[in-house]
Amino acid sequence: DSSRLWANGKVPVAFDVSLDGSMKEKVLAAMQEISFSTHANGMPCVQFVPRTQEKDYVVFTSVVYGSGDSLPGRLGGVQYVHLYRDAAKADIMQLIMYLLGFFNEFRRPDRDSQVMVHYENIAPEYRGFFDITNDTTFFNYPFDFESITFFFPYAWAIDPSKPTLTPKYESVSIPYKVSLSKYDILNIQREYKCGIDNGNKIDLLDGTVSYCNFEFDLCEWTQLTDDDFDFQRMKGPSPRSNVTGPMADYSSGTGYYVYAGAQGEHNEDARVISPVLNAGEYCLRFYYFLYGQDIHKFRVNTRVGDRDTVLDSLEGNQGGSWHTYSKDITMNTKFQIFLEAIIGGTDNGDMAFDDVYIFRGRCIA
Repeated sequence: DSSRLWANGKVPVAFDVSLDGSMKEKVLAAMQEISFSTHANGMPCVQFVPRTQEKDYVVFTSVVYGSGDSLPGRLGGVQYVHLYRDAAKADIMQLIMYLLGFFNEFRRPDRDSQVMVHYENIAPEYRGFFDITNDTTFFNYPFDFESITFFFPYAWAIDPSKPTLTPKYESVSIPYKVSLSKYDILNIQREYKCGIDNGNKIDLLDGTVSYCNFEFDLCEWTQLTDDDFDFQRMKGPSPRSNVTGPMADYSSGTGYYVYAGAQGEHNEDARVISPVLNAGEYCLRFYYFLYGQDIHKFRVNTRVGDRDTVLDSLEGNQGGSWHTYSKDITMNTKFQIFLEAIIGGTDNGDMAFDDVYIFRGRCIA
């Protein structure tokens, strides 16, 4: 709806007093990245400017839980963008896409050919976030799982062990993303009529050294031989998922994850190790599932020659959902990272991990 676009691509912005300095920094970074990436033919496509006397403007404000607003675009008068306290920059970019007039990619009219929405696992008050709308421009381009507007697979789940969004085709996943996709940029440029130019696209994940979602194998990770048993690639519910272990993988809800089963492996450990990494600064990111009454330890370690160092130890029952792990690692010599599941004394201690990323540089907030 062109009536909901911001005139000349300029969005007047103000900050509520509830927003602290850290959150303002992320909002400003999100706005700057969107402006930079959509810059077309030597001119800005969309701009975010301080509000002075404009009648239509946006106020970013803080809430305890549940970011967002249901209607996209310029609504007339003052409108609020609600940010929960731990919102990441990518979450804010998604909300700014709404602000500019765009619905989520998975709400486009052809979405049922690409993805399943599990409404039975979404609370009634949040189901509207998933409904198909014809008032979207995204159908002008191929279906885009990399869009910044795509929810993660377990968003708004009643039962957080089960996904709310799953791709319909095997080996398709919903990736981690922190920047606009190619088609996000083209949609903004097309609707705001500023020319088509992808030459300024920012990709903050272009320093990816290693990524594996385990759909086909362990990629560059290998099973160690100085442990007691091997991890397994698993698809679907783990053998005793009613009391321990995941119901599904993280990135698609239909794919594979890496699993350490507790049955018959009491007080033993399993290890997988990364390829050799050069000295430098890295970000390690993955998702883990530690559910069961006898979860012992899941450890993140480095190995230099024959010297091992424990960086982190995740311990105890973390509940029936996937959690995010990220850590900055700086080393002055070549090294490897190995992930280790140390099983407790009973069968109720299954552990799993999925979607392991190693990036150059520090982790992105």
